Formats: sequence, C-alpha cells, structure tokens
Amino acid sequence: MVTESYVPRVSGVVHAVRSLTAALRAAGHRVLVVAPRYPGHTDTEPDVLRLPSFLPPGQPDFPLALPARRRVARTLAAAGVAVVHAHSPFIVGRLALGVARRLRAPVVFTHHTLYHEYVHYVPWVHPALSRRLVLRYTAAFARRCHHIIAPSRYVADLLRAQGVGTPVTVMPSSGVDVAAIGAIDRAAARARLAPGWAPLLVTVSRLAPEKSVEQVLRAFRQVVDGQEAYLLIVGDGPSRGGLEALAADLALGGRVRFTGALPHEEALAAMAAADLFVFASQTETQGLVLVEAMAAGTPVVAVARGGAPEVVTHGVTGLVVEPDPAALAAAVRAVLADPERRAQMGARAREAARAYATPAVAARLAALYEEVLRRAHVDAPHRA
Repeated sequence: MVTESYVPRVSGVVHAVRSLTAALRAAGHRVLVVAPRYPGHTDTEPDVLRLPSFLPPGQPDFPLALPARRRVARTLAAAGVAVVHAHSPFIVGRLALGVARRLRAPVVFTHHTLYHEYVHYVPWVHPALSRRLVLRYTAAFARRCHHIIAPSRYVADLLRAQGVGTPVTVMPSSGVDVAAIGAIDRAAARARLAPGWAPLLVTVSRLAPEKSVEQVLRAFRQVVDGQEAYLLIVGDGPSRGGLEALAADLALGGRVRFTGALPHEEALAAMAAADLFVFASQTETQGLVLVEAMAAGTPVVAVARGGAPEVVTHGVTGLVVEPDPAALAAAVRAVLADPERRAQMGARAREAARAYATPAVAARLAALYEEVLRRAHVDAPHRA
C-alpha cells in the first residue's frame, strides 16, 4: 500500500488504507504500508515504511513525501511484495510505478478522490487550467497502471471519458466495521450530544470549500423556520471560521454546534445519535461517512452528485436531491415529518451497509490482486 497520507492524519483515504490493511493481515496476507513521515509520530504497527517528508506552506497536517525509490524498492523486494497498490497518482503514485517496474510487479490504483475538484488549493494557476491539467495527469497515470479500482460507476465513467482503457473494477474503496457501528448505544449517544428530544441533524465532514457545508447551514435555516431542531457539525478544516460566522449571520444561535474534529468512535456515535444525516458534498467518489451513517441505522439526505446516489438509494435508505439548500430543506422536513418512514429508512440503511463490511471488501480486494497477478503472469503471492 503506497499512500500519500497515513496515520496520525485523519481522512477517508487513511481510513481506507488502514482498515483494509488490517483486514488483509487478519486474513493471512502480509501488507507493507509506504507513507510519508509525520513529525513526532512513532508507528506501533508492523511493516510501515516511512518516507522522508516536508511540510508545505499552509498544510501543517499534510506532509509531502520525498521519493526514496531505491530504499523502497530494496525493502519491498526483500519482503517479496507481489502487488503494489497506489492510493494517489502524485508523488507516491509515481514512486509506486517506479518501484513496481523494478520489482516487475503489477500496480493497482484506487481512484479515491476527484482531484480536479480540489484545484483551489493550487495557488497561482487559473482553476479552469488546473482542472484540465489534473484530469489529463490523472488519466495518464491511470493508463500506466495494470488495474484501477473505482469507488463508483461515476468515477469509472469519468476515467472512460478521459480515454483510459485500463481495466476498471467498481467496488468500495473502503469498508466499515458494520458490527461495531451497529452496537453503538444510540440512546446514550443521543443523551450525551443533543439537548432534549427535538430532531437532531448531523453532518460529518472536513470543513473545506469542496464539502459544501454552507449548503447544510442554509438548508437548516429553512428547516428551523417551521420547527425546533438542532444541527451537529462534526469536523474541522480551513472553512470552520467562515461557517461559524455564517451560522451567526443566519441567527442559528444555540441550534448549531461545531464539535471540531472528533476521534472516529465519537464521530460514529454522533451519526448514531442523529435522526437524520445530512450531506451536501458534491465531490465524493464514494462517501465513506454515508455508509457509516447508514450502518448506524440513520437515514441520509444527500445531494445527487458524485458517488452519493450510488450509495444512498432514493426513497429507500434516504433521499437524494439536487444540490440546493431549498431542496435539502424540503427533503429534511419530509423525512422528519414521517417517523414511521424514517424508521423504515434507517432499518433499510443498516441492511444496505452490510455490503460494505470491511472483511467482505478486503476479500474482494484480495481476489482482485489474484486476478491481476494471473493476468500479468506474475507468481501468486506467498501466504503467511
């Protein structure tokens, strides 16, 4: 697993790499993780190779790796690595390609992120130009891989539209611990997180422009015009100050609470405590938090963009609407107004989330590795 970010950072990609690595190891496979070094962090898990890194300006929690290709190649060769799995197309992705070529091993690439939707983080380049360059670069990288994992048909179609002919498998990029999430004491979590028993809405997200959390706030303003309700916003990021100011401007007062970043277990408890999970991001390839909310038995209101409509079945596990505050507000009101329907959606959401259970996703991944090895005429991996 060659990844641009890993623990102690908290993100969907980190969760994906960590959970699948643990599940593959539990199934008897040996997995090495190659990731940037984080200042002050010491690994406690085995088989983690840290790369020299530096902190770019304005990104104190996202160190960039310095590619130590020879060192990585020696380590992976000594371990008998048979498949190299890249989780980013950029610095570590190029490292993965170079090392795999030395090892004569196939490269699997998971397209975790709609990278062209994040070009606002690139200074000094016009966004339209940046989008085109990033799309072309990602497509060129994908063509050099042996196989691509697309977390949704939306991503697979995007790759095909860019002329990528590499084989693509549509499958979850990460699994969730369905059993552990289902065992959360919803009543206890609710008593801890919400005042009284008025409807509680929860959103969990990095607070950044691409996540569209401001739409959740504007929708919530319309919801509370007609009823009492509360909103819990879990997460942190560069937009937090602006979102807090927006909440004040909308006169939401004590109805909105910003928790900041929470440990994963607490974020899951917040989803379980909610009457409804609301998510407005238009840039998700899959939307791990959607699956986690569903595993907690919480129905979802999300926008019909990216991979979200493939996770949330409209009218069954939640509602999927256009990315507009009025549409979001109308969907929220409709679900809150019908407790029986909400309970049915929650039960169906929990059942649908079983398809994303981590052991099942890891087993699919191991089978894919075997298929790629056969197709590439590489010897099957040694079993521990």
